[in-house]
Amino acid sequence: MPRGSIKLSIYNIEVVGILFKTVSFRFIMLSGKYTFKNFHFRKLQTVKLFLVLLLVLLFLTPSLGSEEEKDTGWDQVPISTDNDFNDVLALNSTSAFVIGENGKIYHTINSGANWSEQDSGVILDLNAIEFNNQAIVVGDSGTVLINEGDSWIDNSIEGAGNLYDLSVPYFESLTDSVIFVSGTGGEIWKWSDNSWEDLSNFTGTTNDIYAIDFVNENEGFAVGADGLILGTIDGGSSWEIRESPEGFRDFSFYDVIIFGYQGNPISAIIVGENGTVIQSSGTGPTAIGFIWKVPSENSHPTNTTSTINSISGSSRFKFWVVGDDNFVALTEDGGSSFYNQSQLQNAGSDFTGISFWDGASGFAVGEEGTVMYTDREGQDPRVLDTAISYDTFWKYAKYAYPFLKEGMYNTLKIIVLAIFIGFTIGVTLAVFKTSQVNIRIPLSLPKEDGTWNYFNFNPLKFFATVYTDIFRNTPLLVQFFFIYFGLVEIGVDLTFESILGPEKALERAYGSAVVALGLNSGAYQTEIIRSGIQAIPSGQMEAGRSIGLTYLQTMRFVVLPQAIRIVIPPLGNETVNLVLNSALASAIGFGEITRKGRLLISLTFETFWTWGLVLLFYFVITYTLANILKYIEKRLKIPGLGLGGDD
Repeated sequence: MPRGSIKLSIYNIEVVGILFKTVSFRFIMLSGKYTFKNFHFRKLQTVKLFLVLLLVLLFLTPSLGSEEEKDTGWDQVPISTDNDFNDVLALNSTSAFVIGENGKIYHTINSGANWSEQDSGVILDLNAIEFNNQAIVVGDSGTVLINEGDSWIDNSIEGAGNLYDLSVPYFESLTDSVIFVSGTGGEIWKWSDNSWEDLSNFTGTTNDIYAIDFVNENEGFAVGADGLILGTIDGGSSWEIRESPEGFRDFSFYDVIIFGYQGNPISAIIVGENGTVIQSSGTGPTAIGFIWKVPSENSHPTNTTSTINSISGSSRFKFWVVGDDNFVALTEDGGSSFYNQSQLQNAGSDFTGISFWDGASGFAVGEEGTVMYTDREGQDPRVLDTAISYDTFWKYAKYAYPFLKEGMYNTLKIIVLAIFIGFTIGVTLAVFKTSQVNIRIPLSLPKEDGTWNYFNFNPLKFFATVYTDIFRNTPLLVQFFFIYFGLVEIGVDLTFESILGPEKALERAYGSAVVALGLNSGAYQTEIIRSGIQAIPSGQMEAGRSIGLTYLQTMRFVVLPQAIRIVIPPLGNETVNLVLNSALASAIGFGEITRKGRLLISLTFETFWTWGLVLLFYFVITYTLANILKYIEKRLKIPGLGLGGDD
C-alpha cells in the first residue's frame, strides 16, 4: 500500500476512534441518570448518531480491494498451433480433446501442460466433439470420426453437407449405437442399425441447424438459424417447430443442452446471438417443453450482446457459457444471474467451446489456438478482469443503489409471503397443540371387572409437536438446501407452474425461499401463539362454551383475539428474525440483498463499502418493521395488562 494510503488509514482510525468515544459517551449519558423528559427524543438521537457513525465509517475508510492483483481463476495453457479451435471435450479433471480447423485434434492427460497431436486423417474443419463410451467428432463435408485409442475411424456421411454438432444418446460399439448429427440446410442424420439415415425431410426447415442434443434415444432438440427450435419425441421420425420467446425469434441459436431427471420434467437451455439464454419450462403434452422463457426476472441475465457459442454444466443450476469478444460466464442459479469470468490474457478473443468434467475442472477453447484451463470453477473468487473503481463513497453508493434496491424489493417479496405462511401455520398448529381431541386406544383386553386400559392419543397435538420439533431442531440453511435441491428430485414443483401457468410461474429459487422461511417461521410462531393461548384464563373458554359456542368458535372469537394481542411483541421479534434469515436465500441463488451485495463485490471489489451498505439496507427494513409492530402493539394493547410505562 502507498505511504499516503497508510497515513490516510491512520488518520481515519483516529477520527473513527474519536467519533466512537463521543457516541459512546453520548449513549451512556442518554441511557443513565442524565435523561431528557421525552424518551422518544432520546431514542431518535441515539439512532441518528449511529447512522452518522456508520456513514462516516463508509465514507472515510479506503477500499483496499482495488489494490490487489486480480485473478480470474482461468489459466492459459500452451499448445503449439495457431489454428482456430471449435470445440473441446473434458474426459476427466486433467484429460481432454480439442478439435479445430484443418482436421486438427490434440489430446492432453495433464491439464494442458503437454499436448499430443493425433492424426485425424482429414484436413477439413472439425466442428464438434461428444463422448459416450467413445469420443466422436463431426466436421465439414459430412465428416464423422470415431476415436479408437490414438487413431480415428472414418465413418463419414457421403453426400452430407457441413456438420456442426452431434448427440450420442447410446453407444456400445460402432455397429450398436445411436448417433444424431446436424448441419447445413436443415440436415439431420441418424446412425442406427449400422447405417446412416437422412432425417432432413422430416425437419420442415432449410435453416442451418447448429446444435442438437438428446436426453435419450427418442426425445431431443435441435436449434439453429433465425430462432429455429425443433423438438422430437420419436427418435427423429418427426419434428415439430417450437416457438421461440418473443424478442428472440430473429436470433440464431448455437448450442443446446438438456438436463433431464427420471420422473421430472426435462429442463433444456439454449444459447445464441445477442447474449441469448432461454430455458424450456417443461410445460406441454410431453416431457419436452413447448414454452420457452428467460430463466430470470432480468430479461437479459448475461448482460452481454456478444454471441454465446457454447454451454457446459455440472448440473441444471450450475453451468458456464462462452462466446465472442472474450466472454466467459458462470451461473449457479439456473441462469437467473451470471458472473463474468473474462480473461485479461485473451482480450478480444472469441471463445467457441467449453467443457467441464465436474463442478470445478474444465477447459475452454477459441480462435488462434487459445486453450484455457481451470480447476477452481473459473473464479478466485473475484470474477471480473477489470473492477469498476470509485474514488468516493457517494459515487459508489450511487452505482450500488439500483442493485441493492432490487435486492431489497426481492427480500420484501420473500418476507411478506413467508410471514403470511408462518402466521397461518402458527395459528393452526397452536390450536392443534391446545386441542382436547383424544382418541382412546386400548392397550390390552378388558379386565375381569369389564374395564379397559386406554392410551389417550391426540393426533392433532402429535402432528403439531412433530412439525415444530423438526423445524426448530434442524439448521435453517439445511432446510433451504433440502427444499431447493432435494424436493425437485422427487418431482415437487416449487415454481407452482401447474397452478399459476407458465407465464406467471414463480422463479424456483423464490418459491423455495418463501416455502423454507414460511415453514421454519411457522414452527416458532406456533410456540409463541400457543403460549398466548395458554395465558388466557380457562374461564374465557368456559364462558364461550356456556353461551352455546363450539370449541372452534370460542377459540376464534374469544380466545385467539386476546392471545394474539398478548404475543404481538414476540411475534414482532420473530418477524425481524425472519427478515434477517432471508439472507440465507442467497445460498440457493435468489437475488435478495445479500446476493446483490456479492454481485457488487464481484463487479467492484469494494468489500467494505458493499457490506456496509448491505447492513444499512437490512437495518432500514428491520427498524421500520419493528416500529410498525410497536405501533400495532400499542394500539392493540389490552387495558390494564402489564405494569410497565409507555415506551
